[in-house]
This record gives sequence, C-alpha cells and structure tokens, in this order.
Amino acid sequence: MEKLSNRAQNLVKDISPILSTYMFVKLNEYDDIKNPNGICNLGVAENQLTEDLLTEKIKSIQTWKSDYNYYPNSQGELNLRQELCQFFHHVFQLDNHVKLLPEQMLISAGASGTLSLICYMVADIGDVILTTSPYYTAFDFDINALTQNTIFRCPLLDQDKGLFCLNVDVYRYGYEKALEQGFKPKALIIVNPQNPTGDIYDEDIIRPILEFAYEMKLHVIVDEIYALSLFQTSISNKFQSILNYKSIPDPERTHFLWSFSKDFSMSGIRIGVVYTGTTFFCPIAKKINFLMTPSISIQETITTLIKDKQWLNYYIEINQKRLTQQYLYVKQQIELISQHRIKIYESKAGFFIWADFRSILKEITIDEELKLFQIIFNSKLYIACGYNLGCIQPGWFRIIFSLKQTWIDEGLKRLKLALDIYENNI
Repeated sequence: MEKLSNRAQNLVKDISPILSTYMFVKLNEYDDIKNPNGICNLGVAENQLTEDLLTEKIKSIQTWKSDYNYYPNSQGELNLRQELCQFFHHVFQLDNHVKLLPEQMLISAGASGTLSLICYMVADIGDVILTTSPYYTAFDFDINALTQNTIFRCPLLDQDKGLFCLNVDVYRYGYEKALEQGFKPKALIIVNPQNPTGDIYDEDIIRPILEFAYEMKLHVIVDEIYALSLFQTSISNKFQSILNYKSIPDPERTHFLWSFSKDFSMSGIRIGVVYTGTTFFCPIAKKINFLMTPSISIQETITTLIKDKQWLNYYIEINQKRLTQQYLYVKQQIELISQHRIKIYESKAGFFIWADFRSILKEITIDEELKLFQIIFNSKLYIACGYNLGCIQPGWFRIIFSLKQTWIDEGLKRLKLALDIYENNI
C-alpha cells in the first residue's frame, strides 16, 4: 500500500457508502437463473423494464465503420451534439425562442464523469458544492475523486413530518453554515426530478434558487437525469426543463446535466451531456475531457437511436407506463407485507420507492435504522437506508422497483423475512 500515492491510498476510505456497498453486492449479485443465492439488489437505480425495447432497437441499428477505429472528438461527435439539440427540443417541447447550440454542449463518460468534469471547471481544490439532502451520495465520490471538492449537505425541510420540502432557504441556510465552518461554496446542485424522493420542482421553486445563486456568484448544476422517467399517475407530474425557462439570471454559471443512464435505461454505455450557457466552457473542458470521451461507435449508435422520433415517442410512452405500473405494484406489495405500517412517499418520477419504516423501528434512531438495514442485508437483500443517503430523519429507506418481476418478487419475499427476523429479535 505504501508504494501507492497518498491520493490513491485515500480511495481506501469509503467516500460514498452506497458506492462501496454496490461494489460488494456486484461480487455476488442475485440472478434468478445464474445466481439464485446471491444478494438481491434493490439498491442501485437501474431500469430493466424496457430492456426488450432497447435491445431490439439497438441490434437493428448497430454497425461498424472504419471511422470507429480512431480517436473521437473530445467535445463529443458533432453529429451527436447536433442531434441532441433537436432531441431536447422534441422531448422537452422547448419553445421557439430556445435555440440550443452544439458548440455549447459536451459529451463525457456518463453523468458521474460529466459532473466531475463540471466541478473541475467551476471549483478549485477544497471548494464545497451545496446540494439538498437526502440525495444520491455517490455525488460525494464524483466531485472528490479527481477534483478534491466536497458536498455540503443542505437538509430538505420538515423531514420529521415526512414532507421533504424545498425552497430557497434550504440553500441559503446551507450556504451560511458552510461559511461559518470555514468552507468556500462555489456551486450548488439541483436534482430535478429529485432522488430519492421522486419530487418534481417547478419554476416557482427553482427560480428563487437561481436568483440566490446569481446573488452569491455560485455556479448552478441542474441535474435532470430522470426528466423523462415520469409516472402517469397525475397531470401534476408534468415536468419543465430548465432549458425551457424564458430567462436565466446567470446563464454563464448555469449548467444543464443529463445522461442516457436513467431515461434510456442504459447506464452501461456511459454517455453524459452537459449544456452550458456560455461559449467559453466547452473549448477548455474538452481538453480534460480527452481522458473521458465515449467511443465513436457508441456515439454514432446513440445518434441513430434518437433520430427516430416515432420510436422515441413510443419508447417514452411505454417506459413511463411500465414505470407507473411497477411503482404502484411494489408500493402496494410493501404496504401489504408490512400491514400498512410502512408508509410510501408519493413520488412522481424515478425508479425508487421512498419508504418510511418508522412504524417498524423499535426506536426512531440512526442506530436502530442501521440495525434494521444490517438484518435486511444479512437476508441477502440490498436496499439503501436513509442514513447512507444523507437523510437526517431516521427510518427511511430507498427501494428500487424498476427491475425484472422475478427479481422484485424475490426481493419482496426477502424483505418480509427480514422484517419478521427484526420484529422477533429481542
């Protein structure tokens, strides 16, 4: 170990518990055919519900050209960036006043790699990035491993009431606390739709945050990675992308982040997108992005995929329908196996059930939450506990529902077993 650099040795530390758990689970992951005695993974946000549609479509368009043998454009292939501009216009129904420019877009290695790149561009070593909590705590690793920045948590309001409310004061309070503790905030992240709550934030909520960031000269990273993964449960689930705002208080410090990992269920292809409101970001960013540019073959395949608007409309509709059906099914099953003691947060998007286990816990403490988490994990089921997602209110768990039916049913069976063990454990 001493032969490695200090920064390499620092990676031994668990920067993000959900990442270290994910890596452990992958060593012995459940599969109903290949590994039925493995750990059932209902903790990692992936969508298997449209695997049939995507596999069939990708097989029909994949090809190989001599160009694929060579280095890609480190900003991302121009034809993909051009097509993505049209794609965002189409799927987000952008107004005519919106003109997206491919020169202000960059393609990198998934949302994680793209976020790391953005932080490299906007923050210096030691600066902190504000984000609401609970949150996807792999952010801790994404912004630290290469750029040595740190997440500063800004807890959502009324967590003890099970509400998880967002307004500008959440960031304002976090900003002031960071300064009090000697940190220098340089940016804030808005995740919309939110992970793990599945809430959707409208412009009335987001605009005051943008104005606050402008006042404090903070960069704003708007992560819309679940923007198309909406539930068809209510007309109020309509989503408005920040790309469709008529004005942005500080466009040169505002950066849109998206990837194909969630809305297109392709976390393995590693394509992330940043669109920035300035012309000078990408020419500089593409220099470091040379290390992280996806292959030409993958970019060309995705370009062909999103050109087919008829298929896109069909896919998005079917994906949202299947997500909605599976969300409602898993929600009902969890309520049944817990005799309605587990309360399910009313999510509007995403792949997750945000579940309140407080009526199950013998004490409403972090230690008791972690005790239940360990019993569930020992039952070979992985779901993420709220503590590992930065939730300040003990008793919450995130359960991924967007998986194959056999995997879901096995996971629910193991959850029932774990709850019985916990409740009978004196």
